[in-house]
Amino acid sequence: MQPKIRKCLYLINLLERKGAMTLKEINESYQYSSIYEGDDILPRTFLRYKDYIELNFPCYIEYNTRTGKNELHRNKGFYGENDSLFDYLLSAYHIEGMTELALKHRDKIMLTEAPTGVENVQIILEAIDKNKGIECEYYSFNRQTVKHQLLIPYFLRTWEQRWYLVAEPDNHHHGISIFALERMDNITLTEEKMAPTNDISVEEYFDGSFGANHSDEQKPEIIRIKVYGQQVEYVRTLPIHESQKEVEINPEWSIFEYRLVPCFNFYQQLLWHREKLEVLEPQYVREEIKAAIQKMLEHYND
Repeated sequence: MQPKIRKCLYLINLLERKGAMTLKEINESYQYSSIYEGDDILPRTFLRYKDYIELNFPCYIEYNTRTGKNELHRNKGFYGENDSLFDYLLSAYHIEGMTELALKHRDKIMLTEAPTGVENVQIILEAIDKNKGIECEYYSFNRQTVKHQLLIPYFLRTWEQRWYLVAEPDNHHHGISIFALERMDNITLTEEKMAPTNDISVEEYFDGSFGANHSDEQKPEIIRIKVYGQQVEYVRTLPIHESQKEVEINPEWSIFEYRLVPCFNFYQQLLWHREKLEVLEPQYVREEIKAAIQKMLEHYND
């Protein structure tokens, strides 16, 4: 992570945790941080950091003339419909900051696996930045074969511990497709520039999608589920989908509403909640879940 970005994320994190601060108070905290290099943040440097934060992050620092302190304000929607990139960068900053202590106390920490394919993110972002294509060897799970691919990158996303690339194959026969970064080998950039032929944003492409799934045929629709007991709090604090809305609350249950395209992964997520969740509508989604439960029961008919 570049020093300027690291210091800007430090300032954001500091002001989020401690609230409004003078530059003197900021420097007093800065002296005890892991990124301190022996010199205080000068007023002119602080102004440059403020400008960089306002231009690149969904927040800004404002000087309050009445209190003489610097206040942090969030600018929702700065990155489009969600600020997940900012949250991801802030999380990366926290992880980087705890590296030394984490190694020291590694016997006290248990983590899930880091997203796979992350080692290929940098070169793909470089291709996007330079308007270049990428060439790679790609392993197909379905065909169980390795095929040489020439791709025009569109955008990246993470889902369930995997990095995915949405890209356009050079022959254009199949339009835009999704590729798992972990199955790419020997990635190189093309010499010539290769611009995408479709003018579409990541929000438009994944509109109503569940995870990394995308459908050109189906349109998002409203799905309503009923969640029972203590599972309500779990769903409330860990939404099943970013479109989740709690539309009805009862002491024993809550009804949640979603706007998405139903798919296998969505059904799998609903079944994860076992008997604590019921699909209300549409009827065909209710029938899909019912059929899956009946199939499962067949394994226990002994």
